[in-house]
Amino acid sequence: MKAWGKISCKQFYSSGSASEAITPVVGSLLMLLILIVLAGAISGIIFNSVGEDANSQTPMARITVESCKGGLYGVGPTTKRVTLEENKIVLMHEGGDALPLSTTSIKISGYGNSYQGDVGNGGTRVEGDTEVFYENLSPEKKNNTYVSRNSATLEDGFWTIGEKLILCGQDSSKYVNSSVKVSVDGDSNTSDNYGFKADSEILLRIIDSKSRNILVEKRIIVQHAGK
Repeated sequence: MKAWGKISCKQFYSSGSASEAITPVVGSLLMLLILIVLAGAISGIIFNSVGEDANSQTPMARITVESCKGGLYGVGPTTKRVTLEENKIVLMHEGGDALPLSTTSIKISGYGNSYQGDVGNGGTRVEGDTEVFYENLSPEKKNNTYVSRNSATLEDGFWTIGEKLILCGQDSSKYVNSSVKVSVDGDSNTSDNYGFKADSEILLRIIDSKSRNILVEKRIIVQHAGK
């Protein structure tokens, strides 16, 4: 009886020790598995983030102003009056990345004027702090003169090195759903045409609409179109 009792106790003790020895091993394996899963998830997030950053990288370009001429539309003596078409800014791409026309916008601010109503069919000139916004540089929702004037640049959908872009005070598409927006003293009820006062300073910004970053910022003096 005594011998049997000793053996039983010894066997019981050995079984308990084995279970206790296995438990830490199982725990370690579970921890290792969790760490592997977490590492995979983190690396996937980092990879996706890097890929998105690479795809949405802001382009860089060197744009110069070749000329900027204009004047307030229909103001002053008849012999010195400037038309909308004579308000022109000529920009040259001289280096850096090709700029996609569909995701590149331009904002111009300064003292100028526009028209309320349909030009030629009655309306009123409005004058003051003027803001012009080209939503994009593609031909979409602009008039035919913008397209013909910039045909070489617009051909492949990119503004590339050596190409000019010419902006004009009459680029809007007949004032209906135009992609050129013009406001004067905060009033956007205009015909989306514009003229800027001669000898005044305007601020021109070229913007990447994807990242909303300003690519180029220029302060320009407007030369009188008659000079």
